[in-house]
Amino acid sequence: MHETIANLCLKHFNSLPKKGKPIDNEWTVLSCIVLEENELFEVVALGTGSKCIGQNKLSPNGDILNDSHAEIICRRSFIRFLYDQLNLLRNKEKSVYLYDLNREIKIKPNVKFHFFTTHVPCGDAAIFSKQNEEDFGSILISGDFNDEPKQKKLKIDDIYRTGAKCLDHDEKQDPKLDGSAYHILGAVRRKPGRGDPTLSVSCSDKISRWVHLGIQGSLIFTITKQPIYISSFTIAGDTPFNEDALKRALFNRFGDIKLPLPFVQNKFIIGQATLQFKYAKTNLKTPCPSSISWVKTDKESLEVSVEGKKQGITKKDINKEIACVRICKKNLFGCFINTIKSLNLNVNGNFKSLTYKNAKTLSEEYVNALKTYKDTIKVFTTKSDCLLQFKYK
Repeated sequence: MHETIANLCLKHFNSLPKKGKPIDNEWTVLSCIVLEENELFEVVALGTGSKCIGQNKLSPNGDILNDSHAEIICRRSFIRFLYDQLNLLRNKEKSVYLYDLNREIKIKPNVKFHFFTTHVPCGDAAIFSKQNEEDFGSILISGDFNDEPKQKKLKIDDIYRTGAKCLDHDEKQDPKLDGSAYHILGAVRRKPGRGDPTLSVSCSDKISRWVHLGIQGSLIFTITKQPIYISSFTIAGDTPFNEDALKRALFNRFGDIKLPLPFVQNKFIIGQATLQFKYAKTNLKTPCPSSISWVKTDKESLEVSVEGKKQGITKKDINKEIACVRICKKNLFGCFINTIKSLNLNVNGNFKSLTYKNAKTLSEEYVNALKTYKDTIKVFTTKSDCLLQFKYK
């Protein structure tokens, strides 16, 4: 299955236009979400990228992408796909959703979603021992006086490292000693920023949250009352990968979290394919500055962004509506409100006065599950309330 998913995702990426893709001396990360229905597989969301804006660039209007790592772009693209699928119900068109016997909206029972990425998530999942042949050094072992010295392979005690930093207010901190003692395992981390620190936690930490609360987020849960869990996680070939480290990062480091139903700790199939990604990271390449978002939809499906805004926008237009990508908070909030209206759903709240922050707390079930999750983790980054008080106009 991992080969099937990797092949599908890499072919889909190759079929996209050149716009936003790396040039020959650049690298990026590619992530996709694949829909499986009746044993047929199809890419429905795609993201590329490796950048993240600093806290000084955060916007109180929800009109910029804070985190443009591929996994996050992909997941936000997937949320856009889900809104599109919800709206198909209105016209009784083919959708991954259906109305059950109680007239509640649910994902079809024969539908699964799979996650693919070309690099292990930054943060805790990226910390594990080096085990490749080139990570062994030769030493000379002396024997009898007349014997030639013998060579012996001695394993270098070292680990792969992550650029993600431990949170300043966490008691867990990296020792930064030599070799395998450089990092501490299991810590919540934030993504690095050059000079201006970010407030975005690592992809390991964000995906761990999806593992427990679903990949759909709080707003879609308010509509469906159903978490969406991925069924498998595939890493591309020829890139460092350790299954135990990924399992530790996504669920094992927090123990058995007792979440209120319908939430569960979702443990899925993990594996690595053999197929390689052309634009994988190497020491000789520089990171691609742009990110691609692609969504399976009838409307314009591909969008390229740089530093959280549409690529090609001039400085005079940078704060205008035209600069917003469709997967920013503001536009996804608009999708939420428009979906509720189009499906005539009964959701508490006056839409004219509803803020983004208030919308995220409409589901008491989700709020309680999130509290349980955060109480277990104990540390997380916090953003100012002023960044969540915007309304959809």
